[in-house]
Amino acid sequence: MEPNRREVRACDACQKLIFFALTENGSWQALDAKPDPQRGTIAAYRQGVRRWLCRSLLADDADQRPAHPLERRFTPHAQTCAGRKPSATQPTIPGFAVEPSAPPGSSQPGSGNVIPFRRRRG
Repeated sequence: MEPNRREVRACDACQKLIFFALTENGSWQALDAKPDPQRGTIAAYRQGVRRWLCRSLLADDADQRPAHPLERRFTPHAQTCAGRKPSATQPTIPGFAVEPSAPPGSSQPGSGNVIPFRRRRG
């Protein structure tokens, strides 16, 4: 079973067709609209009108729970979205990065030494 055209919309970043399914934890997850039986890590099925439920097949109990005949395997859209690739490194915050020219433990500006500021209550 595939999502119908009323359940599918285009991704804002890459324009690929996606739909949303409710996870077991109660959050919404974007899934690719086409089922992927080989690489899909999410089992999803339609419950009612325009409502999809999904569960992860990578969880610890995935082997104990048999697949329902109406479940299909989908790929999370975050894995395949070409428009939103996460950066490999986090940008440094000014004042927290140790500059290579300053020896560790020096008190030069920009060396990364931070004094905690705490207010007294009273």
